[in-house]
Amino acid sequence: MTREHLHVVYIRPSTYDDEGYVIRFWRGVLPSNTLACLQTLTKSVAENELAHADVTVELLDDTVQRIPVSRIARMRREGTQVVVGFAGVQSNQFERASDLALEFRKAGVQVMMGGFHVSGVLGLFDKPTHELERLLDAGVSLVRGEAEAPGALAAILEDALMGEMKPIYNILDFPDLKNAPVPRMLGDLQKRFVSKEMATIDTSRGCPFNCSFCTIINVQGRKMRYRSSECVLKAIEENHAEGIRVYFFTDDNFSRNPVWSDIFDGLIAMKARGINIIFMMQVDTNAYKIPGFVEKAEKAGCYLAFIGMESVNPVNLEAIGKQQNHVHDYAEMVETYHRHNILVHVGYIIGLPDDTRESVNRDMDVLRNEVKVDFASLFMMVPLPGSKDHWRMMQECVPTDADYNNYDGLHETFKHPKMAPGMWRKAYDEAMHSLYGKENIVNTLLRTPAGRRDHMYWVSIWYRYCTLEGIHPMATGIYRLKDRKSRRPIFGRENVVKYAWRRAKDAVHGFRRYAGMFFEFEEIWMLTREPDDPRWKTLAALRTRWAEVQQHVADCNLRGRYDDAVQELKAMLAAASEHMTQLARGSRLSCIGRRRLRRMVREVESFSKKFDLQLPGWRKVVDAEQYIGERIVAGYEETAIRYVATRRRMTNYRHDFFQRLATGRVWVVDLLKVPYAVLLEILLACRFSVRVFTLNK
Repeated sequence: MTREHLHVVYIRPSTYDDEGYVIRFWRGVLPSNTLACLQTLTKSVAENELAHADVTVELLDDTVQRIPVSRIARMRREGTQVVVGFAGVQSNQFERASDLALEFRKAGVQVMMGGFHVSGVLGLFDKPTHELERLLDAGVSLVRGEAEAPGALAAILEDALMGEMKPIYNILDFPDLKNAPVPRMLGDLQKRFVSKEMATIDTSRGCPFNCSFCTIINVQGRKMRYRSSECVLKAIEENHAEGIRVYFFTDDNFSRNPVWSDIFDGLIAMKARGINIIFMMQVDTNAYKIPGFVEKAEKAGCYLAFIGMESVNPVNLEAIGKQQNHVHDYAEMVETYHRHNILVHVGYIIGLPDDTRESVNRDMDVLRNEVKVDFASLFMMVPLPGSKDHWRMMQECVPTDADYNNYDGLHETFKHPKMAPGMWRKAYDEAMHSLYGKENIVNTLLRTPAGRRDHMYWVSIWYRYCTLEGIHPMATGIYRLKDRKSRRPIFGRENVVKYAWRRAKDAVHGFRRYAGMFFEFEEIWMLTREPDDPRWKTLAALRTRWAEVQQHVADCNLRGRYDDAVQELKAMLAAASEHMTQLARGSRLSCIGRRRLRRMVREVESFSKKFDLQLPGWRKVVDAEQYIGERIVAGYEETAIRYVATRRRMTNYRHDFFQRLATGRVWVVDLLKVPYAVLLEILLACRFSVRVFTLNK
């Protein structure tokens, strides 16, 4: 008797850019935990509950590979059923997932869709909304809830095997995860990501808090459900044998997992046996207060904590129900993680009710110079379907963007009460540039512990690139691909000539962007490469003090308290003079370097005396700020650290040369300098490349 065969295809959908092209990359950054969960769960169900049929599983990721609709449709034949499942669909992925689902349905393939958008909408409203009705009318099955519920996935696959899938599968129970199959690595799909050694795993689900913007509490509940530590540790050890050494624990709040201590203890024991695992985790702002949590996390191999900070404005935190966050504890929290060699990456929302363009700029100063986080992922406020904010807006008939493709944290999806249209996005862009501009990157790297410096450097490159391109770091990969045929239907397909011209412009733009960043990070590397050396320690002290003074001076100027600003600047001048005097007495500088540094000290003392002249307060402030930034900080960098002055001189020459070239004002003397400039650039680039790409590995 011929056995029935079911081929299950799970797809992680991507999203569209503003020109309608699918956002897809040659290499992705983070593998999908949902795909890993469903693959492992489906294989377990096939072995234990569908033994009468042959079940095969195929994983596809739209963010790194083209979806072969025709090939999958051709797999349908006598004795073989095919079902395509769109997994973990977020609201900003819904439009792309819907377009693909309709393509599959036209080809006669069974389709089901689950994830946060479907589960969130079905959980909040009495009946499916219009976008879900459109899918139901096309024969797409909707899955609400978690597939690990007893018998849930087996029933769905049994229906798919019979070719009789139901319109809606309501999985209302939150399943016990203690003995649920633990997600394993993605096999061949793993090769399409930057690191083949990195995987994701969720050890628990749910969150005990009640934030109004979050969909977790509606979709996964407020009660923590968790996998047994034995299952988790066994999966990690088995994956290690396959080459997986880095993890992202995707739990929305790992610190509230009742068995976090057991998992840490197991990882510590593995390390003693030579199995070294490192990981990043998501926790709340109060996790550092749990006795032993941070200490054990360090010993277990944690290198980064992602924390939902959301805002440094208490009014905003109250508005979104983030009552567990206490702004006055933020700096202590970050310092606690830093003492244990753990980087701090925070989630931060731009566009909360009390935000203005000016207040966001001030808040970024606090985040950079007082709280001193290492990274911040910024998101524009989005009323995600499934959240309390979305439900409230629907009840109050607040106009929101009807295009869910824009619900990605980069678009204005409703009218902000305090920012005019367009100003909200400008506030977001300015915040990104303040966090990932050259100055703050240098300051952050100078205070980063030695063991985390390489990671900080490479991630800073990543975030700087995303800032310049205006894209979100969490939705990016290596080398953007634009398939002419993978375009949103409402845009239409471009002809070959127009498409080729578009890609040519993309290539030129990309080359200029990468080249500019190469030179920029060459200088950043020079300024941060040896933080333990006295010269770099002095630079770190100067930059840290200057950043703090700038913030205080800005606050004083805002209030018209110019005398207080003057006192801050005088203290900065005195501190700069003292730092440079102490360094000049040391032996790490050459004789010429010490003489130049002593000359700078005399200049600072001379300026300080002139600074006491009876000028208007605001004029003193302007003069002192310009002098400290251009002569003291930048001057010290060029004096104490070799090649910095050369790098800046060559950068200025290059910019000036291309400006002259564009306006037709190139002189013979400019052309005579080109061979020398090219040779020097090659020497600097080779030195930088060898040190960064080879010695720092």
